[in-house]
Amino acid sequence: MAKPSPAQIKAALQQAIKLRQTGQFSQSFQLLQQVTTVAPRLAEAHYHMALAAIDLHLPRTAVKALATADRLKPKTPEILYTLCEAQMACYRHEDGLKTLRRLRQLMPKRRSIMLKEAMIRMQLGEFDSSIEVISQLIDGNPAYGENYRSYVQPRRIKEDDPIIPKMLAAYERDDLTTESRYHLCYALAKAYGDLRQDDKVFKYLNEANSLQRSADTPNMDGAAEEVDRLIEAQKDAVIPPAVEGEDRPVPIYVCGMPRSGTTLVERILGRHSEVSSAEELAIGSKLARAALGGTTKEPGHLGNVPQGTLDAVARRLRAAMAESADGDTKYVTDKSIMTFLTMPALALALPDARFVVVRRDPRDVALSIYRNHFAEGTHKYSMDLGDIAKQVVLFEKCVEAFREQMGDRMIEVQYEDLVEDPDTQIPRLVKGVNLPWQEACLHPEEGEGAVRTLSLGQVRVPVYKSAKGGWRRFAEDMKPFIETYEALSNVPLRD
Repeated sequence: MAKPSPAQIKAALQQAIKLRQTGQFSQSFQLLQQVTTVAPRLAEAHYHMALAAIDLHLPRTAVKALATADRLKPKTPEILYTLCEAQMACYRHEDGLKTLRRLRQLMPKRRSIMLKEAMIRMQLGEFDSSIEVISQLIDGNPAYGENYRSYVQPRRIKEDDPIIPKMLAAYERDDLTTESRYHLCYALAKAYGDLRQDDKVFKYLNEANSLQRSADTPNMDGAAEEVDRLIEAQKDAVIPPAVEGEDRPVPIYVCGMPRSGTTLVERILGRHSEVSSAEELAIGSKLARAALGGTTKEPGHLGNVPQGTLDAVARRLRAAMAESADGDTKYVTDKSIMTFLTMPALALALPDARFVVVRRDPRDVALSIYRNHFAEGTHKYSMDLGDIAKQVVLFEKCVEAFREQMGDRMIEVQYEDLVEDPDTQIPRLVKGVNLPWQEACLHPEEGEGAVRTLSLGQVRVPVYKSAKGGWRRFAEDMKPFIETYEALSNVPLRD
């Protein structure tokens, strides 16, 4: 076969880019593999192949493609920044820091690169060095609100911390963007909560969430109906007991509402020598829904899904877990929050998978969600206490609907019991996912590696009880959540 002409190669590259832009990631990736084969020195093709690999949750593949693109076209900021992201996604944080240093040489005045480095060091538990960098950024640009939130997030603020007068001065500025102001308000609420000045916390929390709502309008319309359809599409499908097969890795899904203790459970399991963590892949439920066929409005029934489709889902999931895990072990945890929506479908696709559902007092869950900023476009219910109540009820509805169907494939963990009696509950958890007991699981705070969630500070200390019942400090402010939850669930919340 004649070698394609430059015009044909360019056309194929543009077609692959369009495929990716329309969500056809696999097709884009396969076409880009062909392009890089016939045009191995085309840096742009390797770069876009890496982007498609990232979309497919294949970060190690992306790192290889980006390393080639970097070699072919060095000192390209877009390539280096994406390389850093891919390195971080597969737990190559030291490599990511090296890549960031190269970026800083290219763009020494770019503050976002300094903040990126500080956040990586924070994820690695290097809090002092990261706070030092963030302090410099605050002094250099006191009107940028995200720096304040990054400063207060990983540690408890004390009365004499110099950040407090700086935040109050920034709050009085009239040149803050909406985004900077809501980041600053989240930071002020966190600081006053640490100082136990509870009368000030919701003043700033309400402002932060209101401002973010105006910039990123939440929408719970149709959520309840979608959950009903997914339950109907999966109910009555027979879920067999877990089996030990030859495929690797073996998934352990950890799911629950945000801020319910899923990161703690993941860290406990991650202390086991046979377990690695892939954190939140956010691909399982997407593939499971696609396997059900139809649309989100009219999904097909799980019992009618061809085995070949389920096998394809399993291959995709295992490949993503293998490339995203922080080690090469038999078992890999994935704590994607929305897994609870499609547990039966994932259980059929992955006969060896286990599922852990983490429960926590809904009031503490709601308070913690409302106090935290989530990435743009995610958890859009988080900015309104009534919407949070609706989401909690939908989560509980799924768990109730699937409990009997999942049988011993699913274990439920109550956060309050876990922190109150870890010596009993941690062995129960380990046994529930069919792992042999290891004493190290009792000490999740001793785990190494990065933590890329909002719990990056909490999970580096021994299991503690102080977060239990924290909502009582704000009982009056929490009434919109409590009233909506009780009305929707018909379950009174009692102490």
